[in-house]
Amino acid sequence: MTELLHKINFTSGSCRVILYSYNLDEMLKIKDDLIDLFEKKKGSPIKSSVFTSVIKFESKETRRIYYYKEFLDRGLKDILKNLFGFYRAKKAFKAGHMLLQENFHTPEPVLFGIKKKYFFILKNFLITESVDGERTYEYIKKHYIMPMTFRLIKEKRSMICAAGKEIGRLHKSEIFHGDLRVGNILISGTGENARFYFIDNERTVKRRGLSEKFRLKNLVQLNMLGLPHITRTDRLRFISSYIEANPGLSKTKKDLLRKIIFLTNKRKKHKFF
Repeated sequence: MTELLHKINFTSGSCRVILYSYNLDEMLKIKDDLIDLFEKKKGSPIKSSVFTSVIKFESKETRRIYYYKEFLDRGLKDILKNLFGFYRAKKAFKAGHMLLQENFHTPEPVLFGIKKKYFFILKNFLITESVDGERTYEYIKKHYIMPMTFRLIKEKRSMICAAGKEIGRLHKSEIFHGDLRVGNILISGTGENARFYFIDNERTVKRRGLSEKFRLKNLVQLNMLGLPHITRTDRLRFISSYIEANPGLSKTKKDLLRKIIFLTNKRKKHKFF
C-alpha cells in the first residue's frame, strides 16, 4: 500500500513555502522551526560540500534532533530542473524512503520542501532525523588507535566483513549509491554488530539488473579509503564478504579484484594530477 504524501504551504515574508511529508503530525510540528533555519537563527552549521548547506538543530515542538540540508544550485541546469519540479531534495527524500523500505539504514527523511517567490525557487531543502553514527574516517581513527591490540585488530576485521556483506546486500538488492565515498557512510556499534547508515542519497537508485559498471563504481569509491589502519588484507577481506552476499560473482572474483585495483589506481592518478 502506497503511503500518502501530505502537503502544506504557508507564507514567509513575500515568499511561499511548500512542504511534503508522509508524517503530517511531525511536519506540522517542525514547520515553525523553518523560519529560524531560513534566517540561520538556530542550529549549528555542519561541514558539507560546496553545493549544500547543512544545519543540525533541535525542534522546539518535538525536542528531537534533526538535520536541515539545503541544496544549492550548481548552475543553470539545476535552476531549470527546479522550475519543472525536479528538486534534489525530492530525489533524496524518495531515495531515503526506498532504502528504508528495502531494510537498509539511513537517517529517516522527515520532509522536503521549497521556498519560492513567484516562479523562482529560492530554496529546496530536506530534513532528516539524527542518527547515532560517525563518518567512516572519524570512526576508524577513533576506534582503532594504532598500534592496535590483537583484540582491536579482530574487532576491525569483523567490522570490515560486516561492511562487505552490507554493500554486497545493497547491490544484491539492485541498489546503486550515486556517491558511495566512505564519507557518506555513518557507522555505529562495533565489530560484526556495526551498523552502516547511507547518507547523501539524492543519486541513489534501484536499477533492475545492476550492471558491473555500477558495482565497480561503488567498490572503487570505497577502495579510495586511504588510512594506514586498513591493510591490503583488509581490502581483500571486504571483497570476500561482498561476494559472500553475491555468490554468483564467486567465479569472477579475481577479475573483479583486478578491475577494482586498476580503476582505483587510475582514479588516484587523476586525483593528484
